[in-house]
Amino acid sequence: MALGPFQIFGAVMAATSALSFMGSVRQMNNMRTAAQWDKYHEKIDQSYKTIQANKRARLLLSEKRAAQGARGVVIREGSTLMEMNNVVANLEDTVFWINKGAEMSVRDIDMKLASNLQATAWNAGTSLITNLGSAYVTSQMKVK
Repeated sequence: MALGPFQIFGAVMAATSALSFMGSVRQMNNMRTAAQWDKYHEKIDQSYKTIQANKRARLLLSEKRAAQGARGVVIREGSTLMEMNNVVANLEDTVFWINKGAEMSVRDIDMKLASNLQATAWNAGTSLITNLGSAYVTSQMKVK
């Protein structure tokens, strides 16, 4: 039995639907890879900001020690110790907020990835079902 034009057209529609679905799966894999890259970039940015904060604190502590020595003040006595503690507390605060910002960025990346994957999966699934149904209907048509 030879295939009619509608059966051939239906088979082509089914094949293109399958290829489209495979393309959607590939797109979802690309989204995951992009999200991993964004997380990696965020970790590098967090490390850079932490290093910069440590350098600024180290420089500030060095300047304070130099100023204390120039004034003839003994380190670890009186307000100079409080100044040092304030610098360290400020550094700890800064590092905390750097880490918290990085954590929020990673959560945002995860949330966007999940929503994009869900939308793509939904669209791919509904498109596949619709197109396969259309392909079946087309393949059942008869030439008059």
